[in-house]
Parts: sequence; C-alpha cells; structure tokens
Amino acid sequence: MPKTIKNLFYKNLTFDKLLSAHKRARRHKAYKNEVIKFEFNLENNLINLMNNLKNKTYRMGNYFTFKVFEPKERDIQALPYRDRIVHQWYIEEFIKPFIIPKFINTSFACLENKGTHKAVLEVQHQMQIMKRNHGDFWILKCDIKKFFYNIQPFILFNIMKKYITDKDLLFLTQILIFNGPIDNTKIGIPIFCQHLLK
Repeated sequence: MPKTIKNLFYKNLTFDKLLSAHKRARRHKAYKNEVIKFEFNLENNLINLMNNLKNKTYRMGNYFTFKVFEPKERDIQALPYRDRIVHQWYIEEFIKPFIIPKFINTSFACLENKGTHKAVLEVQHQMQIMKRNHGDFWILKCDIKKFFYNIQPFILFNIMKKYITDKDLLFLTQILIFNGPIDNTKIGIPIFCQHLLK
C-alpha cells in the first residue's frame, strides 16, 4: 500500500463513482423530499457536481442541526443531500482504501464489518487472555466528553496532509474539514460521519 495518496483525485472523479455515492447516500432516505428532488434531474445534478469538483468551485452547503436521544442526547448536524454524495464519494474512494488500513486493529466504531458486537467479542477475548496470564485484573471504562466538539480541525488537517500529497484532493479535504478557509483557531467538528463509514 502506498504511504500517501497521490494522482488519484481526477482518476476517481467519474460519473459512475458519483452515481454509486448517490446510491449509498440515498439508502433508507429514498422518499425524502431532497432526495426525490435531486433524482428528478439526476444525470444533470451529478454532472454539475462532478464539474464543480473538477474546477474547484464546489462549496459545502449549510448544516442543519437536530437532536438524537439514543444512546444519549447529542446534537447531530446534517448537510444538504448533494454534500452527502460528496462525503460518500470521498470516504469510499480515499478514506476506506488508504486511511482506514492504517488504523489499529482494535478500532471498531463506524467501520464496515466491525461495530459494537465485534468490539464486545474482542474485549471478552482480551479479558480471557488477561485472566489466564495475570489472574485478577482491572478494566477502566471511560468516555471522552464532547469528543467531536473538542477536535481541532487544524490538527486533523495536518494529520491528513501526512497521507495526502495529491493537491486537488488536499484542496477538497480542506473544504470538508473547515467548510471554508483554513482557520487554526477553530475548535470542534460536526457529528455527521458515523453513517458514512458503514
């Protein structure tokens, strides 16, 4: 696997790949108004989106916020449908094949073929090993309070720059992280990514 992503932005920016991203983005949402409206002129909408990405005129729309209460109360931010297509394309073409393989093996959240149940099985497996090798042991259960709201986008962008040398892809990455120009004082990113990696 290459150490960095280079010369892949335009190669992966095709109508067929954006169409596949649209199909992933519309799952369980096919009857929502914004999806129906987008599909009414699907070919032109996808071509326009592809051209916006190619000529660097693509900009994200405004988030709208809603609350979820399971497993706890959280504010979730959602983008307009066309932006969710771009997210799906970005995740499928660049994050899944190049970034996720760099994760440690015990990363589970939001990852395809992983998730809570497999995380539980892994914890049980590790507990059996600890019991066999060391007898009694302690487990620390903890959570990072308001994790997404405390991520510094500037640090996240600098981490991504280590893995992306494709200038066009890096330009889009900046837009997705900052939703505008680079701002090293900004703190927090929206909670929107959880459905993208599944």
